[in-house]
Amino acid sequence: MSSKALVVGVLVALAAAVIAHPSAQSLPQPTRGALRFYPDDPLRRDDDMRTIPAPAPHDLSKSYEFIANTFGETARSFGPALNVNTLGEVPDSSWFTNRIGQHDMSIEDVRRGPNTVDGPAGGPWQVTGRPDAGITPKFTIKDARGDTYLIKLDPPSNPELPSSVELISTKLFHAIGYYVPEDFIVSFPIGQLSAAPDARLTNAVGEKVPIEQSDIERWLRRVPKQTDGSIRALASLYVPGKVVGQFTYNGRRPDDPNDVFPHERRRELRGMRVFAAWLNHDDARSINSIDTYVNEGGRQYIRHYMQDFGSNLGSGSTSAQQPRGGYEYLLDRGKVGKGVVGFGFYRRPWMNVKWPKDPSIGNIEADVFDPARWKTEYPNPSFNQLDAADAFWAASIVSKFTDEMIRRIVDDAQLSNRAASNYLADIIIKRRDKTVRWAITRTNPLDRFEIRGTTPELAFDNAAVRLQLAQGVHYTVRWAAFDNTSGTMQAIQSEVETTATRVAIPSGIWGPTDEFGLRYAVASISTSHPEYQHWASPVVVTVRNRGGALEIVGIDRPTDIPAPANRGR
Repeated sequence: MSSKALVVGVLVALAAAVIAHPSAQSLPQPTRGALRFYPDDPLRRDDDMRTIPAPAPHDLSKSYEFIANTFGETARSFGPALNVNTLGEVPDSSWFTNRIGQHDMSIEDVRRGPNTVDGPAGGPWQVTGRPDAGITPKFTIKDARGDTYLIKLDPPSNPELPSSVELISTKLFHAIGYYVPEDFIVSFPIGQLSAAPDARLTNAVGEKVPIEQSDIERWLRRVPKQTDGSIRALASLYVPGKVVGQFTYNGRRPDDPNDVFPHERRRELRGMRVFAAWLNHDDARSINSIDTYVNEGGRQYIRHYMQDFGSNLGSGSTSAQQPRGGYEYLLDRGKVGKGVVGFGFYRRPWMNVKWPKDPSIGNIEADVFDPARWKTEYPNPSFNQLDAADAFWAASIVSKFTDEMIRRIVDDAQLSNRAASNYLADIIIKRRDKTVRWAITRTNPLDRFEIRGTTPELAFDNAAVRLQLAQGVHYTVRWAAFDNTSGTMQAIQSEVETTATRVAIPSGIWGPTDEFGLRYAVASISTSHPEYQHWASPVVVTVRNRGGALEIVGIDRPTDIPAPANRGR
């Protein structure tokens, strides 16, 4: 970006900020009352799909987002995630649906992704328009079923690259839990396309003019052709509902009464930083999202989608990604300053990477990649608030993707060079392992809590040990009664040192009965390991006694992330 363009961008952004950017409000945490726990805890579903009036569409300002997040702090609410249940989980909502993180998914489930159809129907496709947003060459078609698809074309310099990474990313982000479009790799001859009678495009002077057959032929003239002369592309089915804009990574949407949590306090948006680092989704920003007003089961509400993954996994949509993508911001003042002071001799580690030569593979690697220092194109207010509990939640999900799942999804991208396909799968697997190691170990990694036996016992697991990231650990378990009415914990009544991942629940440990006739006790479990001394901060587990039936009702995990070691980056 030139200095002139930057100045113009600032002026445009300042003007656009008033008219195009939703209010970033700081709101108090929604509350259900005075008690810490209620009989229906933990909640598994967020009641944010209630009928609301039809919102007015809006378009966010790309210039505003870049300038505001690069030169200022756009978050207005700070602290831990608010939209989690008492177990620290993200409930199902209009933003996120728990899939591989909480439910077993087969390889076929993951490969199928969000798809409800098999792609565009055969036969003639009518070209209905040509969107002018974004940088990827594209047009819209209507197939024989009457379904509308966005056809995204690969660039001449990198055939197969954007279409393959978009398909892979869509499958993975869907399995994680996000709403995404249904995407398909398609091949078609030019003769399959014809201009719809009412098709229009915006010409160079801003006029709406009919689309002619000659326009279609011109768009496809330089597009890479396959050996049989057909064109490979990505077909993205239009998402359900009426498009009403995009979501932001800060504040709330003021015309949506269901949107009660500041977005920078939503765990699925904060934790997305972990998923984005894994897949080098450095283009994670508001303009690559979409809000739609849907009608489902008689309810009308806004659903929040992620889209446009063509800049993932080393692709830059119209070429390979710039080598600095994922390592530095567009304007990374610290790195630029070092380069100036060093008279150009200061070299960052990514500058020495030998990038893949195959044009169907972008600038993606796993050796220099460091998830702790990974960056988007410019600062993201939700990503900036990622804490250790958010990171653990996200890494636990990433760890569920097996090598075979990843390889099969990459196969579905239909790269013509088998060696390139194998390389990409290997890189995704290596980046997964580095991402999980970093994010799982940032906090006391105890998980999978359950009540066992008639004795009874509190059993748990250690994610770092299970994933072979640590060994030789031992635990200190401290029990105390909990008063659900006052929210206070009594003095420690029992302390156990053990190397086992289970401990007896002491009799008589229960706090006073609350108004619902329920009693509670807490176990504070510290983990000792010489390399990860911060694991000594305990995970606090609350057990509920419902007339003799015991259940886990609360898990509170430390949130502070230890500072990364200085490695000269």
